[in-house]
Amino acid sequence: MKFNEQYTIENYILKFVKDKLNYEYIKPEEFAKLRDLESEYIITPLLERAIGVLNPSASESEIKNVIREIRKIDSNESFLKALRDGINLKNSVTGKKHDYKLLDFDNLENNHFVVTNQFYFEGDTENIRPDIMIFVNGLPLVDIEAKSPTASEGVSFENGIDQIKRYEKVARKLFIPNCFNIASDGLKTVYGATGAPKQYFLQWRDEELEKELGGELEMTLYSLLSKSSFLDIVQNFILFEKEKEKLVKKMARYQQMRATNKIVERVLSKEKRQGLIWHTQGSGKTLTMYFTAWKLRFNKSLANPKVFILVDRVDLDDQIFETFTNAGGKNIIRVTSRKDLEEKIQSPEKGIFITTIQKF
Repeated sequence: MKFNEQYTIENYILKFVKDKLNYEYIKPEEFAKLRDLESEYIITPLLERAIGVLNPSASESEIKNVIREIRKIDSNESFLKALRDGINLKNSVTGKKHDYKLLDFDNLENNHFVVTNQFYFEGDTENIRPDIMIFVNGLPLVDIEAKSPTASEGVSFENGIDQIKRYEKVARKLFIPNCFNIASDGLKTVYGATGAPKQYFLQWRDEELEKELGGELEMTLYSLLSKSSFLDIVQNFILFEKEKEKLVKKMARYQQMRATNKIVERVLSKEKRQGLIWHTQGSGKTLTMYFTAWKLRFNKSLANPKVFILVDRVDLDDQIFETFTNAGGKNIIRVTSRKDLEEKIQSPEKGIFITTIQKF
């Protein structure tokens, strides 16, 4: 696809997301009417409506209380937890604690997917205007920076990454709910988690889909933003890992997401219950195991299964346990002996059990 000043990559992305991915497109001038202040990053009318749809028993006052709690969230990690688990508040009628959903991961069409462009936002130290913003249920989850290489000599997707990194610094609040970001010049398209250094903005790969859709840009947009894939990523393929006393946000690469979903598919299948995944060095095997264990544990059809991870070396046992723990995994249990393994298999205890294959 060739782009020029009249036919920009920004307009092409908007059309693709609207027509192919079935998002609602709201023009900038109309979108501006949904906010009272240009420093507002939560689109209250859209969020109010979504909370009402996702939580039919919620009263008007409860919806307002939920939104009040959302506004208090001041970290990206906490916001991701709220997207996944909802907002826990006491129900005014029953007096019991209740989780109010912000996203519906089971029924995609209950969510309101919106794309807009030239979103003017009053930042902390600078006012910004992201090229394209993706909102789900009134929450800004993705910034797409689209740079047409014909607009100026030397302009490329790298300028888009630089812009995203600058926006994260000067308009921090807009990126509190953010899940990930995309930069493209039409020739090359990359994505990265919130706060990811420039070198960790990477390309998605899917040769068959790229051929089917006609290009890398289209394939990447479909892979990351089609409604089912998007919510799958938000629910299962983003984590915060502790590295040297610092939390680092990470998002699955294409091979990790593909492997995890293949494994889960096989586990749920009544015909094929086993499989083999071939990895290369540096492909992120440990995080693939983490994403897989996470998705298996929280799959409703499996009712919180036991997950056993077997390795052939003690140092791998150490590495996997450390990674799972640092990534916030729950119920990570090391098997200490063959007798301990027998007891773990037979006991009702649930969790993710890590052991060496020699104990079998």
